[in-house]
Amino acid sequence: MTAALLVVLVATLATVTASDGGARGSESVRMVQTTQAPGAAARPNIVFVLTDDMRDDDLDHMPITRRLLADEGMEFTDAISPHPLCCPARAQLATGQYAQNNGVQHNRGVHGGFSALDPTQEASSWFRDSGYRTGFVGKFLNGYHPGDVRPAGWTHWNALTRGVYDYVDFTMSGDGDPERFTDSYVTSVIEERTNADIRDFAASGDPFVVYAWHLAPHYRIAAEGGRGLPPAEPRDRDLFTDQRPSAFDSPAFNEADVSDQPAYLRRLAPVSREEIAEENTARLRSLQSVDRAVGSLVQTLEEQGVLDDTYVVFTSDNGYSLGEHRFVGKDVLTDEALQVPLLVRGPGIEPGSTSALPVTLVDLPATFAALTDVSPQWLVDGASLAPTLRGEEQTFRDTTLIQTGRTLGNGWSHRGVRTERYLYGTDGVDGFLYDRLLDPDETVNLVDDPDYAEVRAALELRRTDLVDCAGWTCNQVFGPVPDPSS
Repeated sequence: MTAALLVVLVATLATVTASDGGARGSESVRMVQTTQAPGAAARPNIVFVLTDDMRDDDLDHMPITRRLLADEGMEFTDAISPHPLCCPARAQLATGQYAQNNGVQHNRGVHGGFSALDPTQEASSWFRDSGYRTGFVGKFLNGYHPGDVRPAGWTHWNALTRGVYDYVDFTMSGDGDPERFTDSYVTSVIEERTNADIRDFAASGDPFVVYAWHLAPHYRIAAEGGRGLPPAEPRDRDLFTDQRPSAFDSPAFNEADVSDQPAYLRRLAPVSREEIAEENTARLRSLQSVDRAVGSLVQTLEEQGVLDDTYVVFTSDNGYSLGEHRFVGKDVLTDEALQVPLLVRGPGIEPGSTSALPVTLVDLPATFAALTDVSPQWLVDGASLAPTLRGEEQTFRDTTLIQTGRTLGNGWSHRGVRTERYLYGTDGVDGFLYDRLLDPDETVNLVDDPDYAEVRAALELRRTDLVDCAGWTCNQVFGPVPDPSS
């Protein structure tokens, strides 16, 4: 292996101005990354593995991934997808920007899908222009079709284009030579193509960035139409038959009284325990092939002699609710939909380490740029996690923008903020406020509680400040939130 170079990462702090009322501060932190972390390779590689709709606690049932990435790297225990829906989440990963800046607010409509993204604003070009070879394999943004433009920054481009959610009947772009699969399992094909890219790039001697964006455990949408549970590979079809869903242990599961909840929850009927158990089993089965794919990925990197020079990153595009608050799915601002797993293994990262930093998917492109000493070609909204990855203390935002969109109107639904203690949001009419210190399961909506009036006012000021944020203004330190009045 090439000896790692020692370098210094510089963080520049913006001017601090504190308020005197405690309800709102304007202390702002701007983090500017210039070089690689100590212990990193001179030109390290990045391999980014993404799942689709994976719950944070699903990781407990992926032993290979935990052993090779968590035990050999860092686990972020408070990572979220701040716009918890497939296409907006993936657009954040493609651009390093929130939806107000990249234009993708939903999966569909004039403000959603691949058509809402400027394909020139896609971060692979950063690495290409810096001498990296780049490969994409798997599911890109919703609505990406065979005739759509290929993002220019990818050396190899192998995106799903037809039967995207089918698992067993699908077409991939094939780097300009489309190929249809009717007797293969999608995770295995993504695994094989990912490993082929790594072998090709490693043999060239050039540094590389490879994205492997999997479909599992997203529900199946058959090519001919119709929605069903995600199918498993044959070897996994008898697993987890009696597995109790972790959601069953939450006080929020089939919440008895949802009359105080926001409209998207209070109109729901209780879910079927049997159906939830069946869906949970199918999801865990589908993730076993992803778990093995992570194993073969690490093995391929080792066989090619580049494992010690490579950062391997694993996360999901959003979380998923399995009956908490009577809800099944994502695109709501509850912790089940927001929370995602995030593991990073690589040079300079202490094996078995953890971080409770409140990180988001928006931070990953900025992190990849910092780790590879690559300059983003536009303003990014995330903060690099490189200092934390190398074991240093890192000043970080204390309030995170969270939001959902809609297909109509201005494209926005509920938008809010998340702090260490509170979760708050509103669509202008319908709102919620949870005190997660006293109510970690978010079963009591305090938005109209007079004891929380000052809390709500402070959080609304932060929300107003962040919904139009860009760049470093998305990463402010506001200071303490007032305590409830009693």
